[in-house]
Amino acid sequence: MARIAFVLPVRGGSGGAHSVVQEVTALRALGVEARVLVNRANAPQFAAAYDRFAWVAEGGMGVFDGPKDLALLAAEAEVVIGTTNTSVHSISEALLTMRNSAIRTGYYVQDYEPLFYAAGTSEHQLAVASFALLPNCVYFAKTSWLTGIVQAAHGLDAVRVVPSIDHGLYGPAPRSPGRRVVVAMVRPATPRRAPRRTLKLMARLAAGEFGDVEVVGFGADAEEMEQAGLVTPEGVRMLGRLRQQDVAALMRAADVFLDLSDYQAFGRTAAEAMACGCVALAPRLGGAPDFIADGVSGFLVDTTDADAVAAALRSILSLSESELRAMRYAGLEAVAGFTPVRAAMSEMRALGLA
Repeated sequence: MARIAFVLPVRGGSGGAHSVVQEVTALRALGVEARVLVNRANAPQFAAAYDRFAWVAEGGMGVFDGPKDLALLAAEAEVVIGTTNTSVHSISEALLTMRNSAIRTGYYVQDYEPLFYAAGTSEHQLAVASFALLPNCVYFAKTSWLTGIVQAAHGLDAVRVVPSIDHGLYGPAPRSPGRRVVVAMVRPATPRRAPRRTLKLMARLAAGEFGDVEVVGFGADAEEMEQAGLVTPEGVRMLGRLRQQDVAALMRAADVFLDLSDYQAFGRTAAEAMACGCVALAPRLGGAPDFIADGVSGFLVDTTDADAVAAALRSILSLSESELRAMRYAGLEAVAGFTPVRAAMSEMRALGLA
């Protein structure tokens, strides 16, 4: 039986963490002894975020306090996989304490993290360095954009694996024609997610510039908005932070999902919205072109071009009910293959385990 450990030092709730948890669940169902290793500071929040997965509380989550602790947990695995640049550094430090270890390594590149930081900062240097730390490492990523940027920036071949969506949560439901609902995610703490740009467009929508629509936002509570100096536009219903189950329910009741991020390495929320039968407008830059055919299964746009965004939104909202239904069906079909089992199998093949 293969033994795989994903090192995931986060609190959970992010798209990358969702991917790993879904895929570990699928790996375990396939008979693989898969675990997630979380640093102690984040372990309580991680366990709470994923309490619906029984394996998290039943030994599937290992907790470590530093390189020595991590080394002890890693020694039980056949393959240890980094999921963030900081986790790769932690694995590297742990390996130094494990002389003559035969453990293999992998790097699940969920985003190109050097883009998160200003060039020349220590954080940027650490993110870049993470691509040269692990011996005989297998690099893999979910999109052609990510595999391309890893090759261009580091000369490394990354295997493209299948993305995963939890189709047990994200799925369509019957809906009746009526006032259209437009949903957007606002994340003040993440500048590349363009919260101000998103709120500006939501204000225009709520003011009636694009017709009579209901506008709903989620992703930040009132305190986060206030701390970032952001104001919820009049006429916008802001739901705050939502659990996955609540996001799925919201998308099933919506007609349009807007992602005005600068780029998306994958575009998880857009893909999940599509799985719920919601039409997505997503950034052209990044991974979304892998699963969105512009004007067919959704819309792709240069999100920095306000006129282009407005034109695409008008195109969506001008669709007849039959045209909207056809686009919904195309979107559902485009992401139907993003199952955790297919994702898990593709990762096992990338790692030479299947």
